[in-house]
Amino acid sequence: MSFLDNQKIVGTAFFVIGILMVIAALLQLVDGFTLDGGIGEHAGNIIAAIGAIIAAVLYFLFGNKVRTGSISGKLNILGSYVSIVGVTSVIIGIFGAIGAIMSSLSFWDNVIVIILGLIIMFIASKIGDGKTTTADKIIWIILVIVFFLLLLGTLASLFGLSGDGLTLILNIIVAICYAIVYLFMLCYMFDGEVKKGMGM
Repeated sequence: MSFLDNQKIVGTAFFVIGILMVIAALLQLVDGFTLDGGIGEHAGNIIAAIGAIIAAVLYFLFGNKVRTGSISGKLNILGSYVSIVGVTSVIIGIFGAIGAIMSSLSFWDNVIVIILGLIIMFIASKIGDGKTTTADKIIWIILVIVFFLLLLGTLASLFGLSGDGLTLILNIIVAICYAIVYLFMLCYMFDGEVKKGMGM
């Protein structure tokens, strides 16, 4: 089995990212209780953190399913990944927007996140709908460009990482995991199963 055909590798990358997302979300929740400001500021940040926790858990569960093989097949993994990115974005955006009503968080930034999440969810629905239309071909081209740029950006970020000790190590691990994810997703786009499923 070749490196790119071993879904446990990308599944483990998803899994690790999910764990770190959960940890980051829990730290965000702690900050919500301890930061300076009034009740509204605390409540707003706590609400936003709850959304981040829900999103992180969903991403973690998705990663574990890919790692264990519950989600398999390149087209299915690709569609599920795009879907989870959209779903988690919407959840984070909704909770963030609600929290922003009573705190200094940006309401409109979160609205934009919700809109982008909905667009991503729409793209995911087109990937796995079993139909091949012109829209699928356009989406295929867009995803190839997006994954390529994300991969380049992540690899470039490895040379600019900062921090000391554990922080630097965690930043390196996160960057490597995302690089693996984007590499796999980009290569999946050129797989025969995926190209056929998207009409290419």
